Formats: sequence, C-alpha cells, structure tokens
Amino acid sequence: MSVGTARGERRNRSTEGVERIQVAKSKSTPYTCMVQASNSQSTDLDGRAELLASLTTALRSFFTFGHTDEHADKGALKLLGYLNSCGPQRLSDLPKSIPLDLSTISRHCATLNRDGLVERAEDPTDGRVVRLNITRAGREYISRLRDENEAHLRIATQHWNSEEITELHNLLDRISNDLDAYTKTQRALKGKKVENK
Repeated sequence: MSVGTARGERRNRSTEGVERIQVAKSKSTPYTCMVQASNSQSTDLDGRAELLASLTTALRSFFTFGHTDEHADKGALKLLGYLNSCGPQRLSDLPKSIPLDLSTISRHCATLNRDGLVERAEDPTDGRVVRLNITRAGREYISRLRDENEAHLRIATQHWNSEEITELHNLLDRISNDLDAYTKTQRALKGKKVENK
C-alpha cells in the first residue's frame, strides 16, 4: 500500500465535527500538539485539518519511539542535536531557534555540560556572553543515537517498499521546507509590526 493510498483511505473517514483545533504543549510529548475536535459541524474540504491530525499523531509516535537512553529528556536531545547541526551558539540566542524558554535551556545545558556532552566558553567577541559548543563525546553520542534509531526504524518499517519510503521522504522534505518558510515570513511580519508601533 502506497503512502498516497493510505492518505486517500484516511480522507474517506468522516470529518464532521472538526471545527476548532486546540494546540497545547505536553510534558510527556514535547514539540507536539494535541488536536481536539468540537461537536459542531464543519467541513474540511481540502483535508488540512485531517493532515494536521495525522502529523500530530506521527510526531507523537516518533518522539516516543527509540528513546531508551539515559538522556530521555527530549528537550536536552533537541538542544544537543541543534548544536551538532549548527555549531557553537550563544546561549541567549537559543530560544529563537528552539521552542524552549531560556531557563529550561539553561537547565538542559547544565545537565549536558555535567555529562561532558557540551562545553561552555566565553564569546571571543564579548566576554560577557556565553557560547555553547558540542564536545567530541557529544558528537559520538548523537552518532550512536542516530544509528540506534535507524535500526529501530528499519525494523518498524520492514514491510515498506523502497517507493513508499522515497515518497514519504520527499513529502516530509516538502512540508518541512514550506513550514520553515512560513515561520520565517510570520516572524518577519511580526518584527515589522513591532517596529511600526
């Protein structure tokens, strides 16, 4: 069964009663949202509401799968992964890129620093500013987690064929790019509104 076929089957389900989408953070599943449908009638003619529900379910499943390591706090893992991908960062700049407040990020940094996965250093251009960098041990840790998660994913999707995997990969890349572009546009517009006040 292809991804397209599965999506078509989901769209054949009744979408009555989907009117209000409530987004809330969950301590057990960070970076996901919970979609709740009201009892009032509504039409989802283009399938966007159902797509949001499917994405929510997929994200929840992803963030609860494969994480059996001692660093089960997904906020800390997200921070470590971001430093691994983007390089050294100013501590004060991290809330702009990671959906966590500064106090929470600082707490994660303390834990990761204690375990030798990140290091704190003064900014070479401003001694008052703290910069965070992932250590060699941190990179090795991320690499090991990635290998473990890939092995888990291979087992979980062993009944998928290569065409289905490629199709999902392309669609995920596409929606990620579109969501990133939308977010950047909204932030730019918000910044202009603040300047005009």
